[in-house]
Amino acid sequence: MDSRITIGDKIDLEKIETRLSADPDKRPTVYVSQVLDDSQSGELLAAMPIQEGKVVPLAVGQHFYATFYAKSALLRCEVEVTGRYKKGSLFMVELTQLGILEKVQRREYFRLECNMPMEYRLISENERKLIESGTLYDEEEMNPQWKKGIILDISGGGIRFVSGFHEKKDELMQIQFEMPVGEEEEIFCLYATLLRSEKNQNNSSIYDQRVMFWKLDNALREKLIRSIFNVQRRKRSKLSGN
Repeated sequence: MDSRITIGDKIDLEKIETRLSADPDKRPTVYVSQVLDDSQSGELLAAMPIQEGKVVPLAVGQHFYATFYAKSALLRCEVEVTGRYKKGSLFMVELTQLGILEKVQRREYFRLECNMPMEYRLISENERKLIESGTLYDEEEMNPQWKKGIILDISGGGIRFVSGFHEKKDELMQIQFEMPVGEEEEIFCLYATLLRSEKNQNNSSIYDQRVMFWKLDNALREKLIRSIFNVQRRKRSKLSGN
């Protein structure tokens, strides 16, 4: 997959929940695996996870967030199970990389499961040039066409959301959503690049969208991460009855 990933590296495989009815307060399922072999075509072989002494047979077609504990960095991307094999007594799973392999800080890596309304709009090539050049302009003059969606999970690096529209890979978009900052709700308005857009496995009328934040300055990223942890603390307090 990537020269930074080597045989023997530990992998956390966090199951991606595709059901809109999934409980956002429930902790995501995470399996532990290990890199056994890789190739240059985007696939690698990993050990089939084991829990409580039993092999967990991951199904072909399942999607996971894979976090690789490489020697040089913590690396993360979405993967799909594309094969299952057995060699002697060893059970193996083939993982295919989807999207960009991101280097993440441990605080950015934390991903909050949620069910949160949001809006987004696509950025034209002309507007992108204005943004990149630092030119001031009135966004309303661009006749923005906002679309609605629901955020299913969010981290300091990007979000996964669903909407009723199929979008093109690498599209630049502006995203708006509300999250608590301190005791107040604040609107975050961020730019992001689309990594993937495909039909939801459980509802063919909506599309799963995976985006990575674009040109997000460190101060705003830190504010977002603090807000994510704030929401997580509220959830834990609610669950504990405090």
